[in-house]
Amino acid sequence: MFFAIIVAAGKGERVNSLIPKQYLPLLGKPILAHTLDIFEKSPWIGEIIVVINPLHEEIFKKEVWEKYGYRKIKKYVSGGETRQDSVYCGVRELKDKSADFVLIHDGVRPLVDEKILERCVEGVTKFEAVCCALPCADTIKRSLDGEIIDETLDRQKIWRAQTPQAFRISLIWEALEKAKEEGFQGTDDSSLVERMGKSVHLVLGSEDNLKITTPQDLILAEGLLRWRKK
Repeated sequence: MFFAIIVAAGKGERVNSLIPKQYLPLLGKPILAHTLDIFEKSPWIGEIIVVINPLHEEIFKKEVWEKYGYRKIKKYVSGGETRQDSVYCGVRELKDKSADFVLIHDGVRPLVDEKILERCVEGVTKFEAVCCALPCADTIKRSLDGEIIDETLDRQKIWRAQTPQAFRISLIWEALEKAKEEGFQGTDDSSLVERMGKSVHLVLGSEDNLKITTPQDLILAEGLLRWRKK
């Protein structure tokens, strides 16, 4: 069985809004609701767990879960101080289903599509750990002091990680437990599996699958969504 964990516990301070960014309207509907729509409609996903900020429980229940009637959401849980802590809280609900798989996705990536989910499902079934990503088109510079370029990296070997990232539940739970015990904070879920010496395979993402972090991202997402609806 394939589960989805939607991480929506962030404060969203960089969008300069009193409303947490996952609840900001995107063409009249909360960003988080657009994200959930894709997983709700996907034939691959059996159940959804949403990780929220406990301070946002009322707005989540009224403006998202109850308003749009998501049937696959079986529960929501409170997140932690960091994204990794929030993922831990979500996966903990599934740790007894160790043979199954989970897709972990950012709640503020509302333009993920069914093709990406299908690639993740196919990949994780075969490899046990996959990361949705895009090859880098820009030239990447490395600087130790932020002033002088120390190295130009080979962009053919650089990939930009997105979500979903998908794993066999037993594997990601082990990685999360190990990271917690050792006080390690990774920048994404795959990094926790990588540090155990396990292989994480790449699956192709999409330029449309952007993470809404700034007001400019919101404007871009609105344009992309309007184009999709034509």
